[in-house]
Amino acid sequence: MSALVAERPDVPAHLVRRWDLSKDPDAAICPYRAAAKLQAGPPIFFNPGEEDPRTKGLGGSWVVTRYELQREVLQNAQVFSSHLISGFSRLIGEEWPLVPLELDPPEHMTYRMLLNPLFAPAKINALEAGVRQSAIDLIEKVRADGGCEFMEAFGRPFPVGVFMRLMGLPLEEAPTFLEWEEGLLRGPTIEARASAARSIKEYLLELIAKRRANPVDDLASFVANSEIDGKPIPPIRALGICYLLFVGGLDTVAATLGFTFRELAQRPELQRQMRADADVIPDAVEEFIRAFGVVTSCRYLTRDFELAGVKMRKGDIVTIPFGVASRDETEYRDPHVVDFKRENTRNISFAAGPHRCIGSHLARREFKIALEEWMTRVPEFHIKPGTQPVVHSVGVWGVDDLRLAW
Repeated sequence: MSALVAERPDVPAHLVRRWDLSKDPDAAICPYRAAAKLQAGPPIFFNPGEEDPRTKGLGGSWVVTRYELQREVLQNAQVFSSHLISGFSRLIGEEWPLVPLELDPPEHMTYRMLLNPLFAPAKINALEAGVRQSAIDLIEKVRADGGCEFMEAFGRPFPVGVFMRLMGLPLEEAPTFLEWEEGLLRGPTIEARASAARSIKEYLLELIAKRRANPVDDLASFVANSEIDGKPIPPIRALGICYLLFVGGLDTVAATLGFTFRELAQRPELQRQMRADADVIPDAVEEFIRAFGVVTSCRYLTRDFELAGVKMRKGDIVTIPFGVASRDETEYRDPHVVDFKRENTRNISFAAGPHRCIGSHLARREFKIALEEWMTRVPEFHIKPGTQPVVHSVGVWGVDDLRLAW
């Protein structure tokens, strides 16, 4: 601790706490219960270390644990900026933002207004038949087998298929997209992550150029040929939009589906509730989203600022693990219990404020369809005897292996 205090004398010693969830053995069982241990400490603490390139020279980052404080950070984009915070472009030595996530106001709102209609409920309704058929096709491939590895059979390919349908891409390319996604988010080395980041960029730039020259009825064509203030979107902004849709549309939905179906397999009474009354499924969707925030977001301070009595300085990084807010006992009664009748399911699993997830309506529809079709087509399922689900808590929290039997 002494080295840190010397490096950051402005940080009171009682606010310093080393935290690496991936090294907590309890996280291998349930990252949410493991991360909830933070609730016993200060609501904001300083996590020393510079393993993350974003914290280079800062000594570490601030971690915000409480629901209300996380919401406050996310809603204050003037102080807590998200500009280039993910670092995907920096992996390949460039600096272009994911759009609109990594744009600050007022440019953020310009692109947000352009894209909002594409993800409005009416547009999602038009997609539903195709999304539902994708779910049915995947389920029917394994229904007669009496079991499956859920993530391989459904959890990953389902949202990838939705993304590819949106972008107008051939489904046979899905394995390549999954490989790139895994490399980008969980590659074992910086070089591996950079290689995936570069492959995605090159593919998307080529796609944008093709759709600009020969537009069709898909989202990629809309992005490639849209205008702002009478001028075409700059290619680097079009790339930022498509890259965000790639990153946001694949891993987060798959991760939430994984935790959701693990919970259902461990608690068959929840399955029975949905099978007995399909009308409970929308409430179930909201509760699962509440219980399983999978994203850890970050912001940096544009100026010195005091939050809940903690003084932070300009340039500091703030880490916002949504999965900790998911289980905040000051916000939710019995936060670790999944309860379809819970009255308060408001959450920040899709973030909050100006950068709230633009695809939240689509994600909710995907969850709803997945639950409806599984409950209709697959009998009561459980964890396959002799196996244990494998989870990870690096980057987007998720499920690597979930073997179900029925």
